[in-house]
Formats: sequence, C-alpha cells, structure tokens
Amino acid sequence: MSADLSALRRRWIHRAPCAEALELARVHTLHDQVASLLWHRGHRDAEQVRAFLDPRLQSLSDPFLITDLRRAAERIMAAVAAQQRIVIFGDYDVDGITSTALLARVLRRLGARNVATFLPLRMEEGYGLSQDGVERCVEQHAPELLIAVDCGTTAVDQIAWLTGRGVDVIVIDHHALPPQLPATHALVNPQRDGKLDYLASVGLVFKVCHGLLKLAGPGALDLREYLDLVALGTVADIVPLVEENRVLVRRGLRQLENSRWPGVLALVEVSQISRPITAQDVGFRLGPRLNASGRLGDAMRSLRLLETDDRAEAMELAAELNRNNRDRQQVEMETLAQAELQLDQTYMPERDWGIVLSGANWHWGVIGIVASRLQKRHHRPTVIIGFDETGHGKGSGRSIDGVSIIDALRSCSEHLELFGGHDMAAGLNIRAERVDAFREAFSRHIRAHALDEVFQSSLELSGTISLGEVCDELFEQIDALSPFGRHNPEPIFLFEQVICTRPARLFGRNHVKLFLRGEQGEIEAVGFGLGEHDWTRPPAQLAGVLDWDDYNDRVQIRIIDWR
Repeated sequence: MSADLSALRRRWIHRAPCAEALELARVHTLHDQVASLLWHRGHRDAEQVRAFLDPRLQSLSDPFLITDLRRAAERIMAAVAAQQRIVIFGDYDVDGITSTALLARVLRRLGARNVATFLPLRMEEGYGLSQDGVERCVEQHAPELLIAVDCGTTAVDQIAWLTGRGVDVIVIDHHALPPQLPATHALVNPQRDGKLDYLASVGLVFKVCHGLLKLAGPGALDLREYLDLVALGTVADIVPLVEENRVLVRRGLRQLENSRWPGVLALVEVSQISRPITAQDVGFRLGPRLNASGRLGDAMRSLRLLETDDRAEAMELAAELNRNNRDRQQVEMETLAQAELQLDQTYMPERDWGIVLSGANWHWGVIGIVASRLQKRHHRPTVIIGFDETGHGKGSGRSIDGVSIIDALRSCSEHLELFGGHDMAAGLNIRAERVDAFREAFSRHIRAHALDEVFQSSLELSGTISLGEVCDELFEQIDALSPFGRHNPEPIFLFEQVICTRPARLFGRNHVKLFLRGEQGEIEAVGFGLGEHDWTRPPAQLAGVLDWDDYNDRVQIRIIDWR
C-alpha cells in the first residue's frame, strides 16, 4: 500500500489552521478548531456565527417573493372556498410523499373537504406526471384543480392534456427547468428566480403553505406543527442544509420528537430511534422505510401513514413499511452480490474508468442504491442496469466529484433510448443488445474528460484534536453545528499519537471497538462495519468524528479511517 494512503486507501486532505478564526473563538468562547470550521464554511463575523448557531424561524423570507407563489396561493384558496375537487399529485420518493402529505393536511385544516392525494406507480407509470399516471389520476378523481408537487416542471404535454380537459394545474417543484415551460396556472419553482433554489420540494410546499396562511389570516393553524414533515423530506432528498433549509430542518428535527401525527410517531417507534433525533436518523432509518413501499410496490401506503390520524392504523402501516424495508434490503443485497460477482469477473481498474453492470430481472427499485454502494466502494462512476424478459433495460447511475455523469450519458446517447438526471445521479433506458457498446463509450468518455486525481478517493479532515481535548463540552460545541448534511458535512478530525490501552474488541456483525488513552481516562473509539480489517496492529492515527455513546452516556470517537 502506498505510504501516503490510509488503511482504506484514501488520501487525507488536511485543512491548514486558520489564524483569522481565533477572534471568533474568543468572542463566542469556542474551541479553536470549531471556530476555524465555522470560518472555512463562510461564517466569518459575529452576526453570521450567531445566526448559524441559533437558526430562527423568524429569519425565513417572505414566501410571496417567489415567482408565481402568490398566484398559486390565491387559486388554491379560491378552490377551497368553492369546495372544488383538488388533487395533489406527488412523487413516490420521501420528498414527494412528505410534500403531498403536508399540503393535504394544511388544505384540510383550512376547510377544504374535497382533497384527494395521488402518487404514480414506479414500475408501471414511471416518474412524475407521466401520461399513464395522469390518465389514471383523472379517471379516479376527476380533479378541477390538480397541484403537482415535486414533479411537473418538464411535463409540457401532460399539462396541456389536462388543461384541454378543463383542469387547472399548479406546479410546485424544485427540479431543473426545461427549454420550454409548461402552460400552468402557476409554476412555483425557485429555479426561475435563482433564489432559494436549494429548497427541497417539501420546503417549497411549506413556503406555499406560509403564503396560504398569510391569505387566510392569523389563527388558522400553526405551521410549526408541520415542520417534522419538512425535515423528513428535506434531509432525505440530500439538498444543501444551508440557510433556510438549516432553519427548517433544525426546528423540524425537534418537532419530530413531539409530532402531532400518529404515523410519524409510529415510524420513529418501529425504527427504534432514541432521542434526540438527528439528520442521520432521518437519512438512514426513517427515510429508507418511507421509500421502501414505492421501491417495491405502491408508495401510497407511505403516504397513508403520514395522512392517517388513527393510532392503530398508523402502527399497522409502520410495521408494514418496516417489513417492506427488510424485503428491500434483501433484494438489494442479492442484487449487490450478483453485481459484485460480475464486477470481480470483468472489471479492470486500469482499463475501466467507469463501471457498467447489468443483469436480468435486477429490480428497478433498488438499482440506484446498488449503484451508489458500488460507486462508494470502488470510487468510479457506476451504472447498474436491470432487464425485463423482453430485453428492455432501466439503469441508474451515480458519479464521483469531478465527473458529470449526465455529460457522459449525453456523449453515449446513440446507445440509449432515454436518459436524464444531473452531474451526480442519472437514469436511463437501454436495450440489452446496446449495453456492450454503451459500456465502452461510457468508459472512453470518462477517461478523456476526467483528471487522474479524481479517481483517487480522498478524505477531507476538518482539523486536528488531541485525545486530551476530547470532552463533553467539545462534543456539544460541534453538535451545535448540526444538522449535518450536504454543504454542511459532519466534521472529521485527525487524532494523532493514538495509544491503545488494551486489544481491540470485535462486536455485533462487523464492528470493532478500540480503547484509547485519554487525559481523563479511557476513550472508546468505534468502527461500524470495519470489523473485518486487521486490528492486531494498533493504529497510530485515527480520522473520526466525535459522537455520543447513548448506552454509556459519554462522548466517543466514531472511526472513519486510520493509519
């Protein structure tokens, strides 16, 4: 192994100490490394630091500053007053499900009695306002006003079809704008303004609800009670946790612990989550369970969980989603094992700059997760394709920093029937007989357009902390920077001169615990999923995050990497 690579073959990137942050540390009584982290993330004066450390709902902007939002709110309020048939048409992922549930709950609270919700079927109808989905929706519900959430921006033909049948359409969506916008009554999409374009759709729906509340007058409802739904969708959609998103998620995570909604409480219970609830709990435990029904079947069960006010029904639905999630994990692991076997037999890193794997009957609901796992494991842009019995294939791709997967697909478009996405994730349709040619073209494009260094996995360290500095107070200062996520990642620190007081202990399925010498006694360091490595030689350096050990009620180190 190269001397400059870690045990997990990553290049560690060290951040230089920040002298300018010392004044921040003094004014706010912060550890130097915490102040330096704030400085590097753009919070460089006392007011910026105060606003970041104490995010407040009062700082949220006027919703009517967003293009078409007032027009949308006025049309919705008119439909409520006239008791028109309103259908909220969502997407089958967590952002779409929470967006739909949030708007439905608010409209019913405002007095709407004819509100229906609708989600498309992933396998049969595909994403968003597909023609099949729209026709089924109209047949079932005969809407007078259709509100598309987390979809609809690109559905030019489908919206024209709806308006031709006398249906008013409002779109509330955060996805990229097409060359031609649909002819809607209102298109609420922050991409039109370039402001608040980091919002997930559920955050945008919250802004619409704020607009509805301003029109309805004070006392109609308390929007703070709905922030748990906003936190669920925002974190699960992996949007930047900055500015207004940070405010919404920080407050929403607290609301999650005291939710008014039986379905949310039941979901937390079956997920066996302890308080306080973190963004990581949402991303890795709550979100996957809400997603599971849509991946393997009908996402309406997840939506029903968030809409029901019946505790018994909520517990039944949450238990079902828990089973769905276990089924999804089983299907995922089976597909991953088959993909890994195929990779071992065909992959040559010096030749294959991108990974393209395919299999008969690989479930289209899990190929995106498998692509993500393999991309992280091998640090290559990865496409996983599943074929049905007719040779029709659907693929899902994930990329690495420095390689745009959508540009790669565009260069290979002659081999594809359909494709779409963005720099880091994309989807495609392809015939089985075109896969070999696509694989070669995909790898060729990546090699021609990517710099060599992007193929070396790296780990950015936020600073250096001695084991003698590890304490509850330092953990609390770092925890104040949460919620962690995109554009506000959990800080990873370097711990040098590590001395183990006793041999490493393996536990669980594949975990390891180290016992380190600290100033005030022994400090435990835990490596989840790292038990198969050789721990007979103690590490001299650890890269890890400060974490809280709920069982022993004390701070610990969560190992990310080591040397």
